[in-house]
Amino acid sequence: MTTFIDTLEETDAAALQDDLTPEQRAYWEASIERDLRDIEEGKPHKYISGDEFWGKVTEALMRHYEKV
Repeated sequence: MTTFIDTLEETDAAALQDDLTPEQRAYWEASIERDLRDIEEGKPHKYISGDEFWGKVTEALMRHYEKV
């Protein structure tokens, strides 16, 4: 049997915030503010495809292991 849980109702967001260090909280707050500012300014999102991502990962691994 499969049980689905609505994460919005079952997750206590206040409890999750307590797990963040001050440095983590500052990083995420700055990231969110930057994203909101970019949206307001109409800047396009810089998404890449899965193929492009894995291609970059493969290239990085190849460069790394060529040096080993």
